Amino acid sequence: MTIKSLAGLMRFFNSGQHFRHRRLLGRSRLSIILPSVLLSVSIGPSAAHAEEGWLTRSQAILNALEGQLRPAWLSSNPHQSDAQRQALDIIHGSQPIALGAMSHPSGSTSDGQPEKPLRVVFISFSLGDPVLKGMFAEASGQDDVLLVLRGPKPRKKLAELLAELKVLLKGIEPLPNIVIDPTRFQKWGVVTVPEMVVEDHGKARLRVKGVTSLGWLKSREDAGRQGDLGQFGEVYQIAEIDLLEAIKRRLATIDWPREQLQAIARFWGQRRFEVLPAAQENRDRVLDLTVTAPRDLITPTGQLIIHAGQTVNPLDKLAFGLCLVIFDATEQTQVDSIRQLSCRDKNARVLYLATQLSRQDGWDGLKTLENSLQAPVYLLTPDVRQRFQLQQVPALVEQFGNRVVVRERKVAMPAATAQPMAAGG
Repeated sequence: MTIKSLAGLMRFFNSGQHFRHRRLLGRSRLSIILPSVLLSVSIGPSAAHAEEGWLTRSQAILNALEGQLRPAWLSSNPHQSDAQRQALDIIHGSQPIALGAMSHPSGSTSDGQPEKPLRVVFISFSLGDPVLKGMFAEASGQDDVLLVLRGPKPRKKLAELLAELKVLLKGIEPLPNIVIDPTRFQKWGVVTVPEMVVEDHGKARLRVKGVTSLGWLKSREDAGRQGDLGQFGEVYQIAEIDLLEAIKRRLATIDWPREQLQAIARFWGQRRFEVLPAAQENRDRVLDLTVTAPRDLITPTGQLIIHAGQTVNPLDKLAFGLCLVIFDATEQTQVDSIRQLSCRDKNARVLYLATQLSRQDGWDGLKTLENSLQAPVYLLTPDVRQRFQLQQVPALVEQFGNRVVVRERKVAMPAATAQPMAAGG
């Protein structure tokens, strides 16, 4: 289970459900393609998708909860984001300049037609501006043509490359497909330009060096020519760096142990906790989770399930199935006391939610805590705290009929043993 999915489950019981919208990038953009990095420069309009069904989404979150993995932030490599940032530093130098180049050709069509062979043209600024501008104009409007650059020029920023392209593309409509893809150069062993490769299902059906005319290439295709045709014109060295190799060299210089320690320190130093005071007395509070539908809920077949304004108690239809144990992990008395607390529903799944964790102990402290409890420990999130009106800890949250009961327990310190225990089960 992830922190987000747990929070989503709680929103299932929240009456303040909001509609979500996703914004999609427009068709026109220039893409820089790397094995694990995709940086897109958008220049087209965004569009909003239709709102998602509030109750349908909540049902899906609940169904997906059981059997899911522990939160990703507990198990991921703590310096993974830093490694990606280091790689991106090479291609980020300033704000990208928007261009109207489409990211990829269409490939397969929407009506199920088979994918067409792709004519990949390897280019470089070493060809000269007049040649490049002519190639861009010829490729305009041809969805099965992809113009590929290897990277920016030495000691140049990505934005400078985009600015040069923008000048050459001025007046060309529609804009051709252009990508920065060093992996393609490596795949086909391209070391000089121009070179054209007709890609067909991952194989080079036809390739030729020294040719800049797409019409010439098409005439050879129409004639049934296949294989490596050799060189038919002058070729030039590639003026741009291999972006992929530059990233590899940059990553090789990183002191990973140091980066890891710094990343861990940043994570715990910036983590926000939902801190709650210790319970001063035993107290049980019963919550009614009835919600009101903000609009009609209709199935794809048109059947009305719930009408707008109708009140629904989720627990009438679906068991909560969880027993939440909320505690302050920085207080050893609370850690010891929650072992004495027991859920009334023995079949409920127990989830431990910590209001805060030791910043100093970090991941080692969390691992020790989980080993002690023999269970994963999650962070309490603001929406969970708000929905269950959590006020003091330690506390249990579990189903009671078609209601939810929050049981707060004072931590007692018996004088005889000096061992903390929760007062009452």
